[in-house]
Amino acid sequence: MGNKSPLLNVIFQSLNKVTRNMLRDFGEIENLQVSPSSIPRFVTNTENKIESSLIEDLTKARPDWQFKAKTEKETSENKYYWIIDTLNGKTNFSHAFPYFSISIAVEYNNEIICTVILDPLRDEIYFAEKGKGSFQNDRRIRVSNRKSINNCIFSTYNDQNLDNNPSAINDLKIIKELALQNSSVTREFGSSALNYAWLASGKIDCLFTTNLNKNQIACGELLIKEAGGYISNLKYINAYRAPNDFHIGANPVIHKELLKKINNLKK
Repeated sequence: MGNKSPLLNVIFQSLNKVTRNMLRDFGEIENLQVSPSSIPRFVTNTENKIESSLIEDLTKARPDWQFKAKTEKETSENKYYWIIDTLNGKTNFSHAFPYFSISIAVEYNNEIICTVILDPLRDEIYFAEKGKGSFQNDRRIRVSNRKSINNCIFSTYNDQNLDNNPSAINDLKIIKELALQNSSVTREFGSSALNYAWLASGKIDCLFTTNLNKNQIACGELLIKEAGGYISNLKYINAYRAPNDFHIGANPVIHKELLKKINNLKK
């Protein structure tokens, strides 16, 4: 993958170590070698193995750095934190649906300075460091360069049961209405991290997410920003500083258009 920073090399090596076993476990589900009743426990074991391996390797490489818990909201200043999502797209993995990922981000002073998203099935790794651009494997990536929301691919991701979230239901209705009005299509892949990666690399044009916490957002915002895009809530506050909200991601031109249209539809 060419010359990478010491930090990226540490992350890549730790991810490479867990990939083979993860794909083996996925293959067992895909080939019906795991009984349906045993799948939840089997997938939890997969997650635990990945997490243990990553924590061990990252701790060896950076012993003074801490790990940010999934429920942790505030962190101390002048300290580095690892933010790990061991299996993003867990439901997909459980059903042998081939869209899942592992992500690792680094936070310093409440700001993400490095992020890596691994798509193990397609052998694609997306990464960014602050001020250095975004990449897929060895290729520099950019967000879509479309100038309007006509003929776009929208992608959505919601992290809660919609039955208990009328606001999210309304948001999705608005998005589908916009898609129909502008000859665009809406897709749902079930992995927020892959959605971030595909937005950053121009594979999708617009991304809409709801109810993601800071740790779920951590892997995406820097990758999108370094690829020339933007992701924020409807008040234009960047996603990482406005978690658990409705977020819109796109290139700057489409992002501005979407904010205007959606805010008007919500009135």
